[in-house]
Amino acid sequence: MNKSEISEIISTRHLKLRKWKLIEYYSPTIFFLLMPIAYFIFIVKAKIEDNIIVFDKIMSDIGYPIASLLTAIIFFVLYRRELKFKTIHLKVSKQDFLKAIELTQIELNWLIPEKNDKYVIAYSKNNYGSSGETIRIIKKHNLILINSIHNVFNNPLSARNSENIEAFKKNLTKVRVQQRTEIKNKHILP
Repeated sequence: MNKSEISEIISTRHLKLRKWKLIEYYSPTIFFLLMPIAYFIFIVKAKIEDNIIVFDKIMSDIGYPIASLLTAIIFFVLYRRELKFKTIHLKVSKQDFLKAIELTQIELNWLIPEKNDKYVIAYSKNNYGSSGETIRIIKKHNLILINSIHNVFNNPLSARNSENIEAFKKNLTKVRVQQRTEIKNKHILP
């Protein structure tokens, strides 16, 4: 991630996919839209040709494209919601931030190709050993943004997006509590 991408994410709280990644990400939605589009074309063609038999046959099977259209809408809404970053307003030091990342990496077996004190990109593994979700975490002052999206060829309904986010939040809280306890103990001991 570069500075402009990070700035855009911080301002919009939304992951913006570019060109082919966007088409690839929404490909199941596009697939389910093909049937209603084809039916619409057949309806228009039957009307133009004034072919009542074909038109009546198409209209009698209208339930399939409607179901396909509803499925596409549901997928679009689910996928769109996945692109939104969750916000954590918490004052955390760079060391605590990185420690929480490390704990979550161990707990959920994340693979982390990019990591620094400002952002992290990680991949989780699904049950078959391939990459299941992509996790992005950005830290800017007292603001932490986290996002987990399923990878293209995985079922979004079986993705562990909320598990990734909740595990990181839990570990972040755990690290902060440990830090406070250590500070209190230093002040109490002579």
